[in-house]
Amino acid sequence: MNSRKCLAFEIVANPAAVDALCARAETWLIEGGLGTESFPVAMLLRESLNNSMLHGSGGDPTAQIRCHLQRGRKWLKITVEDDGPGFDWATRLECRADIENCHGRGLEIYRLYADAVDFNRRGNRVSLRRRIAEVMTS
Repeated sequence: MNSRKCLAFEIVANPAAVDALCARAETWLIEGGLGTESFPVAMLLRESLNNSMLHGSGGDPTAQIRCHLQRGRKWLKITVEDDGPGFDWATRLECRADIENCHGRGLEIYRLYADAVDFNRRGNRVSLRRRIAEVMTS
């Protein structure tokens, strides 16, 4: 489903599909007058997709990842879900990654670029909300 207000995809868990979806999302943002949101949204989206690809898929490049971007007048919501086992997000939220860590920086990226972060109970779906400036559309 593609429109001015939402963009939804189901992709396979491989780097080429992640790259293609991120490129499509950037185009969607620019076409919608949200080009200034490209970098923070790219960080949130790529981190979420990479986590699903690397951890949720269990290394299966044919596993499916579902992604939905939705915009309102003052917010943008990104939801990414996979069929993997999930993770104990409640425990991980209590920890802060050290700046020198090579792994475990995803939650720090979420804290930096999202205004709200929610996981489902299982930990295989993340929803991220980011406030945006209202855009005049013609």
